[in-house]
Amino acid sequence: MVVKILYYSEGWGLGGIERFIVNTVEALNRDNYSFDVFCTHDWDAGYDEIISSLGGKRYTVFHGFKPNLVKRTIYSSNAWRKQLRSKHYDTVHINTMNGMGFLYAKIAYDEGIPVRIVHSHNSTFGSGSRMIKHVMHRFGQKAWARYATFNLACSPEAGEYLFGDRKFEVIRNGVDTERFRFNMSIRSQLRVELGVGSESLLFGSVGRLAEAKNPLFQIHVLKVLCDMGVDAHLLLVGEGPLSQRVREEAETLGLTDRVHLPGGTAEPERFMSALDVFTMPSLYEGFPMTVVEATDNGLPLLISNAIHLGSFETPGIQYLPADQPRQWAEAIMRCKSDETLSDRIDGPHIVNSLGYNCVAITRQLELMYSSANC
Repeated sequence: MVVKILYYSEGWGLGGIERFIVNTVEALNRDNYSFDVFCTHDWDAGYDEIISSLGGKRYTVFHGFKPNLVKRTIYSSNAWRKQLRSKHYDTVHINTMNGMGFLYAKIAYDEGIPVRIVHSHNSTFGSGSRMIKHVMHRFGQKAWARYATFNLACSPEAGEYLFGDRKFEVIRNGVDTERFRFNMSIRSQLRVELGVGSESLLFGSVGRLAEAKNPLFQIHVLKVLCDMGVDAHLLLVGEGPLSQRVREEAETLGLTDRVHLPGGTAEPERFMSALDVFTMPSLYEGFPMTVVEATDNGLPLLISNAIHLGSFETPGIQYLPADQPRQWAEAIMRCKSDETLSDRIDGPHIVNSLGYNCVAITRQLELMYSSANC
């Protein structure tokens, strides 16, 4: 019997939840499992070709725009119910940022779906409408949390935020370790394309250009480095609501030629090979998959001390406050002076030893997906 799975993500683009879902479906045993993806709104279709090639289909309620929270909830929950009725899934895997994810578990329960997984991917609210989000988060927890058959979280903090005193299991955000392995030829090629010299210092990150990721701070770090006389460049791979402000800030500080904004991509691993240092000054996160991906690529990492990685600790990670650009600039310089490109080939070994291989993690999930048939 083939188990039919429907994955839920409120938004869809090239972010961490999307990569988690894509990594999982790529590793699924396709003899035993089939899948579709449902999202409320989208801003990028970069993963659609992969989904289609694996036999899945992505369904979206609002294409290319994001209505207000109340409208999203009403229209999306109705569409979700129709989707469950029309396709007859065995399992739903609801990837959520707040307590309203439980609503989708309640609807799945009403529609007779035997396995209902709710998976927490954040440890606090995003920007905008925070009071409304708080009220709806708490209401969702109180009203519908009991309808989940499995509670999962990407970190202990993300689990406590969504599930409170209820039991949950931490499921690591695994990666394809071969895909993110350091590649010297790609590094050289991309640096030529970007106009970055082979000896220049290139730092940056992969992720949405949104408030939580603190991209404007990264430009100020670059300014400090340039003022120190360093031949430095910043690479920010992604799109988001702050894209235009990032460009304007770079122009204001006279750094336009040193700030590289290639947009979103379904192949972030190529850009990681071009970097010297991975920087993540986020104001908040759940468990960022990009940390695992960058580690797999062998990069030294500087991350905000607001991020909690739990068991994922390596000597290549340093924590810094997300409001001290000079401190970050000096740390980047130390990483660059200590870096040996030949050392980066050890990244996949580190990720595998810590248990973040997506194939092994998918095997864990498959046991839950098929639990109703056991």
